[in-house]
This record gives sequence, structure tokens and C-alpha cells, in this order.
Amino acid sequence: MSRWLERVTELIGIKTKSELAMQFAQALTDELSLSSCLILMPTPDGRRLVPHDAQVNASWAVNDLNTPFAHVLQSASPMSLSADELLFWQSDRAFAELVASVGMFESVCIQPLPIGSNHVQLLLHMQGDPKVVSAAFGCDDGKKFIDVFTKQWHLLEEIEQEQRDIQVLTESLHDMQRDTKQRDLADKLSQSLIGQSAVMQRLRQQIISAAESHLSVMVQGETGTGKELVAQAIHQLSNVSAKPMVAINCAAIPENLLESELFGYCKGAFSGADSDREGLIAQADGGTLFLDEIGDMPLSLQAKLLRVLETKKFRPIGGKEELNSDFRLVSATHVNLLAQVRSKQFRQDLYYRLFQYPLTLPKLAERLEDVDLLSQHFVREFNQQHGTQIRGLHYRALDCLKQYSFPGNVRELKHLVEFGCAQCREELEVSEASFANRIACLNVELQSSELAFNPPSASASSTQDEVGSVLNGDFSAISDLKKAVNDYEEVIIRARLNQFAGDRGRTAKSLGIPKRTLAYKCQKLEIKAL
Repeated sequence: MSRWLERVTELIGIKTKSELAMQFAQALTDELSLSSCLILMPTPDGRRLVPHDAQVNASWAVNDLNTPFAHVLQSASPMSLSADELLFWQSDRAFAELVASVGMFESVCIQPLPIGSNHVQLLLHMQGDPKVVSAAFGCDDGKKFIDVFTKQWHLLEEIEQEQRDIQVLTESLHDMQRDTKQRDLADKLSQSLIGQSAVMQRLRQQIISAAESHLSVMVQGETGTGKELVAQAIHQLSNVSAKPMVAINCAAIPENLLESELFGYCKGAFSGADSDREGLIAQADGGTLFLDEIGDMPLSLQAKLLRVLETKKFRPIGGKEELNSDFRLVSATHVNLLAQVRSKQFRQDLYYRLFQYPLTLPKLAERLEDVDLLSQHFVREFNQQHGTQIRGLHYRALDCLKQYSFPGNVRELKHLVEFGCAQCREELEVSEASFANRIACLNVELQSSELAFNPPSASASSTQDEVGSVLNGDFSAISDLKKAVNDYEEVIIRARLNQFAGDRGRTAKSLGIPKRTLAYKCQKLEIKAL
């Protein structure tokens, strides 16, 4: 026992709990001639006890009364079990294996730590001579040694807890900074991708997430929804924003020229190739390549593009050596690529390579609450371009716009606002009258196009031909003026009723006629309520 105070010096200065536990267990083993010594520690959730020695692959539930550990934890009192007494604790397989080597003259001593405390932090599992163990825990030097260990253990726990708190605080600060950055980016995006609707807010968050990744992005959406704006935003928010963004519309370039535009060519590769020309793939090296309307890319070129995406290597037309180009791919389409894959018009392997991060842009009809903000933006653009001072749109003009389905989406809204602004003379606001007639005509045209896809009966066909002639400014097909006027009036009223979901009051107001007059015309023209 004379070495206890010397053993204390071995514990001082240890910086980790695992090293401290190993040193303490080794000291007890040496001084008490133990067959084995384990320190059982609670897991972070406090539900199980695990040994400090990683080579002992076992753990015990703190409330499992089939082991003596649970009894010691509850009573906060030590327990000594002889070889015979251990026979009653064989139901727990892990414990039975732990004490399987206990000799005839040995006991298992389980000591709660700190000694004399009702709040048990650790359990000592010692296998050896019970008299030697009892004497060590009864002498002052032995108690001081164990007391130094428990205090050092408590100190290291406090240090580790402080480190965990610092780590949690650092992670929370990082999360706050990331959230702040994302909000700032979302605010910045809202200046180009305008709208406060839920779908637009969600889209902006998805764009930020896509920009932070290195995946190929596929932007899907109808014509006029802003696919190129989204592609530009992804590039500007990515870590390659300092490099160029190269864009090409695959539908706007003839098939025989598209390959040379993408891959470039060497002098003499074909007739007219008087010099080397760098392709867009080479120009996009380190930056972003935007392939708009990729659904129109020829199948033969799709295979070559797939190889470039997989190997980052390409060969110019007529070239002898392969070149490298590492770029971020953003593609866009308004067609259903999956349907094209099924019809063998688009390669399945390229389809999956492009759709690593799909983005779907909403139709304007799905976010009509954004029409106000979009209209204000387009009015400001019109003022800047034409030096005008139009304040905006009258609320009735906005209501009129929101009744329209916008098959051309945001691009069509921009054209309508510009049309309304162009009609302003002395007025400071765009009035309802600027849109009402034009939207009525657009609805009639839409209905006419729908009838073209769904041909009417033979009796109605001639009427539709006459109305279509009138809309196109061709009056030669009219043989009965009164009937032609009635038919034209019927088409307008039907379209307006459809626009206002059968609301005759709003329909009459939009047409500038009394509701009673509209009711009379509906009866006369045999227009039934929707």
C-alpha cells in the first residue's frame, strides 16, 4: 500500500478520460493483484453501462436487475460476490461471460464511485482476493488515491462538457450564418426571380441548394416561365461564378451545325473550315454550360455529350487529340423528356445523367398572386427604357389581368404590361381599358385554337370559320352580316363567362354593359349558365 501516493502522481496531468480510466485500472490491477479490473461508464443517454476497455464487447442496461450492476447503482452500496454466489447471476449472458474466469478463492467486487456518494457516476468491477480489495478501500491512502481519480474524472468530464457546449455553440453559429447567407441569397434572387408566392419562395431555396451542389441541373417548365433566368442564377450563386457561363439553344441551331458549335473544329475539317474554332464545351471549361431546349438535341449528338459528361474529355471535329473540359451542366426543356425516352427519341442513360438535380418552374397561372409584383417590375423596366413616369397599374387593371390564364406565362405578362404602358399618354396609371379588349381577344383566340384541336359539328363549323375570318381581318367569308355579328358576340360572351367562371355580374361589368342586358343576350343567343 506504500505505493498509493506514488500512483497518484501518475494520474495527475492526464488529459483524456479514456487514458485516465486505463491508468487507474492498471494501477488497481498492479497494487491489488487483480485478475481483471473494469471501469463501467454510463453512455451519453444514461441508459447503459459500457466498459472503459474497448476490447470487452459488452454493455448492460442500468435498470436490468438480472445483473448486480443495477442493484449497486440503485443502492449506491458496494457488493462482493463469491464464486458460489455468482451462480445466481448467470441469466445475463454478457455478465456470465465476464465472470466466467473467477477462481475458487476469488470474488467479484463491485464498487460505486465516488465512495460514500448517493450519486453514482462510475462502477468499479474488480476480480480478485476480496480481503485485499476490502483492505485497500478501507485504508486512508487507498481512499485518497480513489478520491484523486474521481475528482480528476469529474474535472475531465467538465472540460469535455465545455468542449461539447463550444461545439454546439459553434454549430449553432454556423447554422445561423448559413441561414443568414441563404436568406440574403434568396433576397438577392427575388430581384430577378420575382414573386412572394409559396412556390416561388420554395423555388428560390431549391436554386440556392442546386447552386451549392456540383450536380447536373435540369430546369423544366413551360415556355415563358424563366428557365434561362434560373440557369443564370444557378451559375451566379455557384463557386464557378467567376468563370464564364456559355449558353446555347439546341432548338435554334440546325442539326448539322450544332455539333460544330458545341465541340468546335480544326482547320480543314470540312469545306469552309479555314481556321481552328473553339467550341462552347471548351469555352465553358471551369464554368457553366447551359443547354436550352436539350430535348431537341439529335440522338447521335446525345451519345457524344454523354461521353463528355462522364469523362470530361472531347475531341473537336477533325481533331486528332482529345481535350479536357470540366464544366457544370445546366440544361432546360419544356417538353416531357421521359415521354421522349419511352418513344426512343431521347437516350435513357443521358436522361438520368441530366436529372441529377431537377427543378420544375411553376406556371404563372399557379401563382397569380405574383402578378402585382411582376407588373410593377415590368412597369419600372418600361419607364427606364422609354423615359416615362408611369406609376403602375390601376387595381382594376390588375384584377383584369388576374382573370387571364396566361398560356405564355411571365413572358406574356411582360408583353401585356408593355402594351398597356404604351397606351398611356397623360395618365399616370395603366387603366383597365388597356387590357380588357386585348384579353378578350386573347381568350377568343384561345377558344378558337381549342376548337381547332376539338373540331365542332358541321353546323357549327361554318360559323366558326366566319368568326375566325373576322378575327383575322378577312371579311370575304361573311354572307350574312346579322348572323356574323351575333356569332362574334356569342363567342366573346362565352369566352368572358368562362373567364369569370359563369359570374354574370362580373362578366357584364367587364364588357361595359348592364347585367340585365347580358341576361337578355344570353337568352337570345341560347347561352346557358355555366
